[in-house]
Amino acid sequence: MLIAAAADLGDDGWCSQDGGALRDRIANSLGLGLGGPVGSAIAPGALLFARPPLRDAPLARLGPARLGARPRPWSAHVGPDGARVLFAGELQDREALLARLPAAPAGKGDDALYAAALAHLGSECDRFINGPYAAIAWYPDERRLRLVRAPLDAPPLHYWQDEKRIVAASTPRAAIAAGADPAVDEEQLADALFLNFRDARRGWFRGIHRVAAGEIVEIGPGGVTRRQYWKVEDLPAVRFARDSDYVDAVEHAMRRALRETAAEFDRPAVQLSGGQDSQAVASFALKELPRNTPLKAYCWVPQDGYQALPWPGAHGDETAHASAFAAMHPAVDLELVDTGDLPLDHHEESFFLLAGLAPMSAGNMHWGHDILRRAAAAGHGVVLDGHYGNNGFSYDGLTGPATWLRQGRPGLAWREVKQRGGKGSDARRFLGQAVMPHLPIRLRAKLRGMRGRALDPFDSWCPMRRDYAERAGVLERSASTGHDPLFLDLASSREWRAATLAGGQGDGADTRLALELLHGVPMRSPLAYRPLFELTAGIPDEQYLRDGETRWLARRLLKGRVPEQVRTERRLGIQSSDWPVRWRREREAIMAELERLSSDPAVADMLDLPRLQRWMRECSGENSVGGLESARIFCAAGRGLTAARYLRFQARGNG
Repeated sequence: MLIAAAADLGDDGWCSQDGGALRDRIANSLGLGLGGPVGSAIAPGALLFARPPLRDAPLARLGPARLGARPRPWSAHVGPDGARVLFAGELQDREALLARLPAAPAGKGDDALYAAALAHLGSECDRFINGPYAAIAWYPDERRLRLVRAPLDAPPLHYWQDEKRIVAASTPRAAIAAGADPAVDEEQLADALFLNFRDARRGWFRGIHRVAAGEIVEIGPGGVTRRQYWKVEDLPAVRFARDSDYVDAVEHAMRRALRETAAEFDRPAVQLSGGQDSQAVASFALKELPRNTPLKAYCWVPQDGYQALPWPGAHGDETAHASAFAAMHPAVDLELVDTGDLPLDHHEESFFLLAGLAPMSAGNMHWGHDILRRAAAAGHGVVLDGHYGNNGFSYDGLTGPATWLRQGRPGLAWREVKQRGGKGSDARRFLGQAVMPHLPIRLRAKLRGMRGRALDPFDSWCPMRRDYAERAGVLERSASTGHDPLFLDLASSREWRAATLAGGQGDGADTRLALELLHGVPMRSPLAYRPLFELTAGIPDEQYLRDGETRWLARRLLKGRVPEQVRTERRLGIQSSDWPVRWRREREAIMAELERLSSDPAVADMLDLPRLQRWMRECSGENSVGGLESARIFCAAGRGLTAARYLRFQARGNG
């Protein structure tokens, strides 16, 4: 569901002055993509809009994406406290929430239940509510707007305000339709190119802000207040008496996660890989489906011409792992997805329009597009994936040595470093894994530079000009937010989880919404089920790293559920591992595009185009995943092209 509210914070009732033209503009901004018509309603001092969830939209899978939508009469749910409530997403554990309320809500929908919880439990209600959701509450008498996003995998929410009015919506396009400046926030783009996603409140358009995951924003005549009510760093520790108790608790929570996540949707499918996360989701999903119900699984595979990876620690073709899972579970209907000659910019401009951002993982998106296209065409109500697994139950535990040293357990830290093994002496590895993570990032970077081991971002994965990054404050913001461009080891699992969550909770939410709108099928991750994630985040590192075995919790949990070759796999699975084939095919066109971009002042000022051109000329065409060339071509040139195309798209007036 997409939602929007346009409210007057003053006394002149601007909504009625703007009349039907404003309603049409905002409705059309929400009508992008597939789905049913946008409903609009006039509330005291506000315009309210909602579009039904894709699962309820009869036109969701018929024909190409539609632009625009005709408004129809509609009424927002009015809560017991008079709040007009707009709701996107789904509530989970509804029975537990209902038990907290003094009376049943006046309605059956999630909006009614949320409105009742807000009225009876107060502003702290979101602490007790599970599910991927975002909500807007308008209080007409107070002229106050309350915005909230759930933690983790929540739908996006943006807001913009001028002197007397405020627009809040699932997409920034609604604010632009109401008069917000469509200019790109180039600082946000520059930070993204430096892979700094730490400021979850910053949007991609000037003056249009994001509500962060796990945040409440209240806006009224007195101003704006923002409060982060959920942070991974604040989660309580989880301690059980026996090792087996941890596995039992996670298994129970995983079953609940699959039930709650898939309950709202018909005919779920899964995005399957050769890794533990997606195969865990699929194995538990099989248990929750009715008996003898097939489970469709889509697995991307590299195209003809793919070269096996030269890196011993990685593999790029997950056919064998996925096929082994299907052989182990006869109810799995496996479809291997070869995207063939799809270009690297597949659906790029549609994505720019629907997401309003430049994806930093554009080179990985072609196969995601194709899986969703196939799932929608086959009539699946949702595609489940394994996002948040590495942050949760399948965490590798590699922050253990630093944590144990800080806790005064150097013996345990030494033993695990020694048993895990690796290059160099035990003492050198202990220094690197247990001691170094506690030093300031700048000092560690300096030490690595003195030893010749620091990988310069501007000579590898970052396409920006160094002088532009300095002038635009990119390096200063990176340091002030705690972003580490060298991606060094962190001193605790909480720090690591916070850093990796920051990369997916801002742009990730808008990306998912755009993909849903483009293809007409929702995506959900059961591993983002809040009780499951909070449980796994509180489990100590010694349950994840034991006797040198990484992902120890996941390996125990998945015994008998996934093939042994998957359960015991130590290599990394590489997405889009056939990238050299695509780059070779598009090389001449890319070279010509880089040359044309040199005449664009804004692009040439931000991106180091001569460097990207030189790398393209010198590219060997070999599959060098894990090496410098892949960082320069797939990462730097790829992100640079995406950023340049995004800037030019927005400059054409597509805001």
